[in-house]
Amino acid sequence: MKKEVSNFVALVVALIQGDDAQVKAIKIQKKAKAALTSQIAVKEAHTLTLEDAVDAAEETMAKVRVNGGDAIISMDTYISRLLEANRFLSSQKESLTAHEEVIAFLKSELEIVKA
Repeated sequence: MKKEVSNFVALVVALIQGDDAQVKAIKIQKKAKAALTSQIAVKEAHTLTLEDAVDAAEETMAKVRVNGGDAIISMDTYISRLLEANRFLSSQKESLTAHEEVIAFLKSELEIVKA
């Protein structure tokens, strides 16, 4: 194969160092690219679900903040619900952030594999 060898393929060839090392390296690169590309697509689609969860948690927080429009009978209950809504909103935001970090990592790995 007289195809220009990428850095990734060169690294794999150096690791394998066999008669057909370049052929193996190209196959590894193709599978790595396919795996990363498909996972990125799946995770990007899931991002919408996580964004919706954050939006719903923000709406819940807004409702709890005004006690659903009802009179506050128990201040302790009001504070407890407010704190619970805040924890839930924070956890939803953290899930989205962690998910976005995974996507960013996978994209950076894909760039390395493509190089």
